[in-house]
Amino acid sequence: MYMITRTATLKNLSFLPKAIGWGKEISGYINKTYPGFDVKVGVEMFGQARLHWSYTAPTLEKLEAVNAKLIQDQKYFAMIDSVKELWVDGSVKDTIVMVVP
Repeated sequence: MYMITRTATLKNLSFLPKAIGWGKEISGYINKTYPGFDVKVGVEMFGQARLHWSYTAPTLEKLEAVNAKLIQDQKYFAMIDSVKELWVDGSVKDTIVMVVP
């Protein structure tokens, strides 16, 4: 099992409500369009104004298969482009962790 987390830092704390709404929207889109994934969105409690998206995948192959579809998904990228002004440039970070049984 693998846990995947994406984080992105907001340019300004005042963007938080819009970012949360958008985070829930894009998570819902992914969950509906790519069955089997349960993407969740969260807000970092202390420190940076940062959003986190996370989900688990049973295998790296499953993750790879979904990512292959996502990179072809024009609606997904249009959704990302629609809020590009919210994020600090270069702040998006993806982490894949193998869950220890």
